[in-house]
Amino acid sequence: MHSALLLLTLALPAHAGVAVSAEAGSNANVPKISLQTSLSPMSGPALGATMTPGLNAALAAPSGLTPQALPAPLPVSAVSAVASPAALVPVAIAPATARAENATAARPVLSAAATPDAPEGSPGAAASPVEQNQPSFKTKILGMLKSMANPFGGKKAEEAPPASEAERLDREFAKIDLWGQVAPGVRAEIEAARASKLSKAAFKDHVTKEADAAVERIKKARGVANIGFHFNLHGGRREDYVGTGIRATMGDIAARYDMNADRNQKVYFFQSAQHGGYVPLDASNGEILFFPTRMGYALNLFDLDAPALAAARADGRIKNFGAISMDFHGMRGVPYSAYLAPPVEVFIGTAKKIGLKKLTRDEETLATIRFLEAAALAGGAYIPR
Repeated sequence: MHSALLLLTLALPAHAGVAVSAEAGSNANVPKISLQTSLSPMSGPALGATMTPGLNAALAAPSGLTPQALPAPLPVSAVSAVASPAALVPVAIAPATARAENATAARPVLSAAATPDAPEGSPGAAASPVEQNQPSFKTKILGMLKSMANPFGGKKAEEAPPASEAERLDREFAKIDLWGQVAPGVRAEIEAARASKLSKAAFKDHVTKEADAAVERIKKARGVANIGFHFNLHGGRREDYVGTGIRATMGDIAARYDMNADRNQKVYFFQSAQHGGYVPLDASNGEILFFPTRMGYALNLFDLDAPALAAARADGRIKNFGAISMDFHGMRGVPYSAYLAPPVEVFIGTAKKIGLKKLTRDEETLATIRFLEAAALAGGAYIPR
């Protein structure tokens, strides 16, 4: 019976998954043989077709093996003999690919930590130094998205050195938290007006008076007599005015459709001497009639009597100085030196900036005039002279 079992062990094809492992038994110097078999689909008749007649008979014979009747452990020399190709019983020859798979299946079973062929990502897989230094899939994707957002690489535009002294001062001015300075007071002012349940007309009258009073304080603090308000009605960003001022254009709407219209290069504005502080801020875009609008979101405050503008009116470079516009001849427009402060953005997220959920139009106008007063009082030092 022992001979039949040994022949079975040696002759089972690799499809049966025979594996040899050395385990320490009661005597650590004597390795044991453990049989790990898992019959492949070549069981039954297909398996019997590959065995020798003697092995078929041995498998067919009844076996009375019990754990106590198992053969004694073989010495090391016997294990070597079993592993030797010369000791194997000839069986049906399998294709080359099957023989390669069988050779892998017949390797000794090692612990997971020491298995050299453990699948990648398993506990037993040890990454090579090159693999450990490779970026992860997430890192590669984030890098790709970053390069798409900034295809030219290098520093972002806002991190580039300032192109001029005006731009440098504008960046310094932007660091001042003007909204943080005015938010508590204007929020309390609006909440008090709401609590008093002022009518819409009464609150508008309150805002008008406060806007006019704020303009007078600006004029007194800055030593000016007439303030110009210019919005980006016909395009342009706040940054486009920094260092360049307001460029004169044919901005009259009629010039787009009427060849006989005024085609002079103009700058349009509101002036505090005629309109106070409320009208410029409450003005709407005249080209949009079906829903409420503002005149723009980039606002330029400048001194209409600045030395450069006064000299241009005197020598004829500025003509037709009127209530809402002036013509420029041989002059680009309002110079940056005439500004009371760097240009500012208005009517964008005002409610959030003062800590409220929603504002009416007049409430937003009131908050904006408080912000403009703070900007005009602090902004003089940030305009190159």
